[in-house]
Amino acid sequence: MASRIGRKGVNRSLNIGMRIGVHSGTLFAGVIGEAKLQYDIWGTDVNIASRLEATGSPGYVHVSGRTLSSLNAAEYRIYPGTEAAQKDPVLQKHPMSTYLLAVIPSRDSDNIMSVVEGVPNLDLQTVGSNRKSQILKPDSLSDEMREEFRKMPVGGLKFQFPWSRRERNVKIEKVERDLGLYCVAFKDKSVEWNYLHQPDYIFKYSVALGWGIGCCLIYIQSVNNSDLFYTGVFIDIMAFFVLTFLLFICWYKKVCWWHSGQNELRSYGKLSCAIFNLFEKIQHSFVLRLTVYMIIIVCYYLVLSLILMSCEKDQYELDIIESKLYNYDMDPFTCFHPWAYTNMMALILGMSYTFARIPFALKTFIGCIEAVAFVLVVCFQYAFIFEHSVTTSPYLKAEIAHSCRVCMMLITMYAKERQTEFNTKMNYKLNLDLQKKQKSADVTNQSIIILLNNILPSHVVEVYLSSIARHELYYENYRMVSVMFAMLTNFQMDLPSLRVLNDIITAFDRLLSAYKQYYVVEKIKVVGCTYMAACGLDFSLIENIDSNSNFGSTSLSSELEQVRSRLESSIRERNHDEVAFIMATFALDLMRVLSVCNKAYAGKPFDRALSTGEIRIGISTGQIMAGVVGASQPHYDIWGNPVNMASRMESTGLSGHIQVTKETAQTLEEFDVMCYYRGLTFVKGRGEIPTYFVGIDKDLKFMSKKIDRASENPSDLKPDLDGS
Repeated sequence: MASRIGRKGVNRSLNIGMRIGVHSGTLFAGVIGEAKLQYDIWGTDVNIASRLEATGSPGYVHVSGRTLSSLNAAEYRIYPGTEAAQKDPVLQKHPMSTYLLAVIPSRDSDNIMSVVEGVPNLDLQTVGSNRKSQILKPDSLSDEMREEFRKMPVGGLKFQFPWSRRERNVKIEKVERDLGLYCVAFKDKSVEWNYLHQPDYIFKYSVALGWGIGCCLIYIQSVNNSDLFYTGVFIDIMAFFVLTFLLFICWYKKVCWWHSGQNELRSYGKLSCAIFNLFEKIQHSFVLRLTVYMIIIVCYYLVLSLILMSCEKDQYELDIIESKLYNYDMDPFTCFHPWAYTNMMALILGMSYTFARIPFALKTFIGCIEAVAFVLVVCFQYAFIFEHSVTTSPYLKAEIAHSCRVCMMLITMYAKERQTEFNTKMNYKLNLDLQKKQKSADVTNQSIIILLNNILPSHVVEVYLSSIARHELYYENYRMVSVMFAMLTNFQMDLPSLRVLNDIITAFDRLLSAYKQYYVVEKIKVVGCTYMAACGLDFSLIENIDSNSNFGSTSLSSELEQVRSRLESSIRERNHDEVAFIMATFALDLMRVLSVCNKAYAGKPFDRALSTGEIRIGISTGQIMAGVVGASQPHYDIWGNPVNMASRMESTGLSGHIQVTKETAQTLEEFDVMCYYRGLTFVKGRGEIPTYFVGIDKDLKFMSKKIDRASENPSDLKPDLDGS
């Protein structure tokens, strides 16, 4: 890393370098707080590594003696540690030897560097193909879709010889195990129940076909029975009337739709609406559809039974005998025509399988009953009539030919409808699985969005999902932002202290949620015991402070009253200076929260040292840049002089005080907040600059700039600059 940064600086004529600190040891790792969740590490050895980086030298890796003992010293150039490390107070508490490492140039390292330097010039698609979570290309999507279609079950009955081998496809076998082998019913009863109770949108077409088959049966029966008695006529008329009535109910809505020219705005009478509703109920009700199905089958058998009822079997046998004895043609209408009866049975058998959303097992059962009844009629009840009928083949007896036609019709309809039922149910099952996956994907997407909103600011989430996910640069410029660093002091990084730290950071985050909603205070990150936040990262919200908002923090509400009145009465151009006041108020509320936590911990039966935590806060205001850096583990961060100055204000400040820069102090005084001049403070990179402490009284309230100082005790007003 250091070598790469150095080469980049040389290539681009930039004076940049990188300090790196490395230490080995034990630590605690986890996630604390409720907002901006981030995996972090804590411990004494973590603090030592941080100080090794701070006291290191650019271009070198500053390591401890413990780390060096785990390395191959022959691969590095080793130099003594820096003088700053020997004087550092944290490193002095843990005496150790420190060293500066530089990599010895070699052919392998040059090759590695050349490969690494070539990475930015690669196409994004090439880089994406090497990632663990690959970005799907159109070709891969087509291949995946083709593979899914290849694995889809087709529903055929598979026969296999015991000695043959067949490759097992676990996915296909799993899908086919969901359905029964013969009746094609879902083994999951709830899925079968839901499937049968789905609406049948082709029900009216099945009824229309049933009406046509019924008319054919009535016609065949009338032609073959010229001497039809009154009861038979009545049965034919009733069967035709029932079938026509069902056809009218199912097709009335469709006919009205055609007649109106497909006009959706046309109104209909009560009778028409009642017929529409009746059809909708039949279409969506499994019980009503099954009832209609059984009514149609019963009508068919009433018509078919007329043929058998009109036949005089004894007279027919006598006519057959006499016609053969006396050699004359017998009357063909003495009894029914056998092949007419067989064809009618075949039509009924085919119609029994036509209706959809009827249990396939029930249709198969009815078909088998019909075939068995037909065989009994042919072989026993009217065996003489069928034996003397015409056969379809000289090698088959007539009754066998009749039985074969009906049985072949049964087998054909069973195979055809089983395939249709299998495809329909598999389509239904795949749709269910797709809906489950869609719901799971929706839940996953919502979880991702929730996590992203917990990691990134809300206004960055949509941008991140569209552009940053493609590794595009994303940044923002803000003219006026207030940055705060708040560090908890007196914390030993052990497990009990870490639990207390989690409780305190969680309390800070709950306070932040109110500020974030109404005053756009954004948590940036937590590093160790340091809480970093900023105010003013969304001007569209910060410019409209709602005076009627229901905010739970009474401290901020009361202290912002003067700000609101001033903003309402002022007509001058806004510079968004209020972000400094809001940030200072949030910092003051953090001190109040910590005070409440310390009082709560003081009453707990554990180490009293855990309840003596203090906080050191630094605030600076100015122009910054913000954005998301890196290609993995996205993190929203801010950069600029105010960020560095706020960090320095915290590190050079005193526990229990809020230290600010001169510009921030002047802004706070405009909001009637007293700031005390601390003096010149040495700041790394800036030298000695004037710094200020925010005036806070013993009750953790802001001191007003307008108070009569003569009436106050100076010792109560002036902060303890020595930290005592």
